[in-house]
Amino acid sequence: MVVTTHPTVPNPRLAAVPDDSATPLHASADVVSDANAVEGFGLSDDQVRQLAAYRDLVLDWNRRFNLTAVKDPAEVDRRLVLDALRLLPAFDLATAGLARPGLVDVGSGAGFPGLVLKIARPQLDVTLLDATGKKVRFLDHAATELGLDHVAAVHGRAEELGHDRAHRGRYDVATARAVAALPTLLEYVVPFLRVGGTALLPKGLEIDAEIASGEDAARLLHARILSADALPGGTTRLVVVEKTRPTADAFPRRSGLPTQQPLGSGQGRPPAPGRGPRGGSRRDAGAVR
Repeated sequence: MVVTTHPTVPNPRLAAVPDDSATPLHASADVVSDANAVEGFGLSDDQVRQLAAYRDLVLDWNRRFNLTAVKDPAEVDRRLVLDALRLLPAFDLATAGLARPGLVDVGSGAGFPGLVLKIARPQLDVTLLDATGKKVRFLDHAATELGLDHVAAVHGRAEELGHDRAHRGRYDVATARAVAALPTLLEYVVPFLRVGGTALLPKGLEIDAEIASGEDAARLLHARILSADALPGGTTRLVVVEKTRPTADAFPRRSGLPTQQPLGSGQGRPPAPGRGPRGGSRRDAGAVR
């Protein structure tokens, strides 16, 4: 496992986003700026510029290897940045009263929604987890270029890191985008949460069958689905999950099983006593598609 962290004390080499007199807002940043005014994200002009700079980094690196299938700048703003910003009301509710909430973004890929939430809420302590080394290097580069502290880019698999004491039961909020069906996704993210912590899982609109099987999976993981409401924009439902008590040591199961035998399907079973979490197939646990 490779972990890259950014220091608490800002490094003067990390250039902040320039002020109004130096750099105008990118044209496609108007998408974010307009939504900020209408939907009340609470972003400053500097944060809007920082999001535009992040978007440009994603598009630049996307020319070298696949970070996202979305390639148009305005579409990145609409489909990726705004979708992440629309998690803020639920995020703010979940972290009310916490001075430095901790968030883990599972299968972070290009950093959506984790880095967007970090830019919008700088007090956040973020861990970005991905199983693909190139994506972890991008996340580290993006955090450095944007001057973000309290960010860790971690190379590893959710099935394994979910058993690591440095991560298991440590986070106030877990997020994941476009990773897997809901029962599989819950097995990836719930072990990372502290009791009382919240998972924020953006999904498509047609997920009624996933919700039904997800409720069974949540019970096995000692969690409960609180809501699955549509977000503004009309393309996403946000599944909100609360962890109610510690997850059994059997979860997450070894690599491959959460996908091949999802909980709540009638196939998913905890491993036999003494069976370790490692081994199995090397499918990518939650890379952004």
